[in-house]
Amino acid sequence: MKHLNLFTGLILTLLTAQNISSQTVEIKVYPEILKQKIVSIGGNYCQANYTNSAWDAIGEATLDEFRPSHVRLALPLQFRDLDYVKYKGEKIVEQPAVISLLETMKRMKNEFGVSNFTISAWRVADELVENPNERSQRKIKHDKYGEVIDMIVSFLLKAKNDYGVETDYFSFNESDGGWMTIFSPEETIRFFKIAGERLKKAGLKTKFLWADTAQTLGTVEFATMIAADSTIWKYLGPLCFHSWWSEKIPDSEFERIAAYAKAWNKQVWCSELGFDAMAHKRKGMNASWDYAFRFAKISHRMLKYAEVAVSLYWTWQNNYSIMSADTETKYPSYYVTRHQTDFLNTGTQIVHSISSDPEILSIAGINEKGENIIQLINLKNTAVNVDISGINGTLIKSVTTTENNLWEENKLTSIITSNKQNITLKPNSLNTVVF
Repeated sequence: MKHLNLFTGLILTLLTAQNISSQTVEIKVYPEILKQKIVSIGGNYCQANYTNSAWDAIGEATLDEFRPSHVRLALPLQFRDLDYVKYKGEKIVEQPAVISLLETMKRMKNEFGVSNFTISAWRVADELVENPNERSQRKIKHDKYGEVIDMIVSFLLKAKNDYGVETDYFSFNESDGGWMTIFSPEETIRFFKIAGERLKKAGLKTKFLWADTAQTLGTVEFATMIAADSTIWKYLGPLCFHSWWSEKIPDSEFERIAAYAKAWNKQVWCSELGFDAMAHKRKGMNASWDYAFRFAKISHRMLKYAEVAVSLYWTWQNNYSIMSADTETKYPSYYVTRHQTDFLNTGTQIVHSISSDPEILSIAGINEKGENIIQLINLKNTAVNVDISGINGTLIKSVTTTENNLWEENKLTSIITSNKQNITLKPNSLNTVVF
């Protein structure tokens, strides 16, 4: 008994010294159970909302490096230092910020291969709303819908005819909550009916993002009420939401979105991928490890439970940016983003996977080369051994991101035992492994 106690103590001492959890976590992959296929890991390019230029250095760097096929841009429909009559209707395309936006779209398509464009609007002129003194929840007057649509159609036609870029989707940003323009479901239906017919008559292919809600909660309810009128179904694009304020809600809320979209045979898009819409109020937050690791977790939940096919990071420009304005310093969230863009991008078929430990998050996919991709997030403060079953092949690449080493390649090793791949994950780490 004395020798046994000494042996047990030795084992515990070794485990403590290595800071490794004594329990092995089981990761089971089911390649026969198919989830969504990833269409694009893209980004938001919304600087036209904030400056007179839709282009900036960070935007150019992300376009060059990540090569997104899908992007979302902001169309300003209000210029506070300019009388409304000077940008009303077709005059909208004469404004410097709008010209910059048009030039940006052309460059995105011709130089960087962007193939799918979403345009969103935040605000319209004070003359068009019922409550012009409000910053948010601004409500467009019903008899002014036509004037708003005039501006939108003028822009879309200019982009198509003079710049060679067709817009795939349009939305009013977060119109369910009213940041900054609010539409009830009934008003959404009314607007879509009028605008959809106008777009069609103008020869435009543009449809509407279905919902484009401010957060996960309420998306299914808002989308359901919009779909109550079957005459607008032909104008509806993918079921779309933003992931703000979603860190503490159960996974089942994301799964509801996936299930609802499947019932309608629609893709799920997350058109603003992030976790805290007020992060800009905390100086330096987006450059922190905390921001990056929390972003990794929300990205995981979007892909795994909401089954998002297109995710658009907020943002790939100098706003919640993933690098410094001069592009010289890459923030931790940049490296988290690369786990998605480098490994879980276009054409990757997501498959079902489960973890025996809720603090070890797993998502699995098969890329177009037939390689098995598994992404694992260790939320524990200790290293953890994981056994991965359900995949074949040998480990050919690995990347680990931690606070102290943001991009560590090919340091993980796999030991195959009983048809299981055994890997040790570092504490508080994001890991992508390729077999």
